[in-house]
Amino acid sequence: MISQNDIIADLHTHTIFSKHAYSTIQENIAAAQRMNLKYLAITDHIYNDGTPLDIKNEGTRCRHLEKEVNCCREEGQPYVIGGGEFNIAQELDHWDKFQKLRWRPIGLHSFKLDIPKLSLSGLYQEFEKAAKRHNAFAHIERELHKVDNHRHGESIDDEVKSFFKAMIDLAKDKGVFLELNESSIRNNDDNNANKIKYWLPLAKEKGCRIYLASDAHYSSRVGKFSLSINLLNEIDYPRELILNCNEDQIRTDLFGE
Repeated sequence: MISQNDIIADLHTHTIFSKHAYSTIQENIAAAQRMNLKYLAITDHIYNDGTPLDIKNEGTRCRHLEKEVNCCREEGQPYVIGGGEFNIAQELDHWDKFQKLRWRPIGLHSFKLDIPKLSLSGLYQEFEKAAKRHNAFAHIERELHKVDNHRHGESIDDEVKSFFKAMIDLAKDKGVFLELNESSIRNNDDNNANKIKYWLPLAKEKGCRIYLASDAHYSSRVGKFSLSINLLNEIDYPRELILNCNEDQIRTDLFGE
C-alpha cells in the first residue's frame, strides 16, 4: 500500500509556457513544496513551431531551465527537473537541444497531429520509433477514440486491447516508463479511467515501471494523486516499480548516478 506521503515527485506539470496552462514555474514550485515533494518536473509542451522566436525560446529552455531555476533553491524547495512533453509523429528540428532535457515524455496530441487517418497499429509504430529518444510514454489511453476516423468510439474493443498489450511489451522491452495520469482519471474524457483500469494490471503483470503524473495546468493540482493512488492500491502495484516513490531510482534513471 502506498499513500500520498510516499510520493516525492510530480513528473508531469505545465506552466504558462505551454500556452494553455495558467501558473508560473514559481507557483508550481510553491505548490510542490506545500505537498512536500522533493522533485518537480516541468514538462511544458514542445511545439517546435519553427519561428525564430520559438526556436530561441525552446532552445533556451532546454539548455538553461534546470540550472537557472535551481541555482538559488531554498531549503525545502523541490529540485526542478528540466523536461518537455513531446508529440508523437512530430518532426523535430534541433534535437541536439531537446535531448539535453533530462525528462522527455511523449504522447499523442491531436492538436499537433491530424489523427483520423492513423490506425492503432500505425500509432504503435510511432511510439516504437519514439522509444529510441524518449524515456517515458505519456497517457497512452488518451484520444484513441479519434484514431482511424473515430472507429473505436469510447469502447475498449479488441484492437484497443491489443494496442495496450503491445505498448506495455514495448515499454518493458525498451525500459520506457509508462505514465499513470491523474487528470485522465479525474476528467475521464472518452472513458480514459476505464482504459487505465484495463492496462494498469497488465503493466503490473509484465513488471513495467510507471510514474505518476498530475498533468497539472493549474498549480493547485500539482502533486495531488489521490485517484491514482487508489488504483495502484486496488491492484497492489509494487512500490519498487513506481518511480515517484523511489529517490534512488530517480537519481539513477534521470540523473545517471
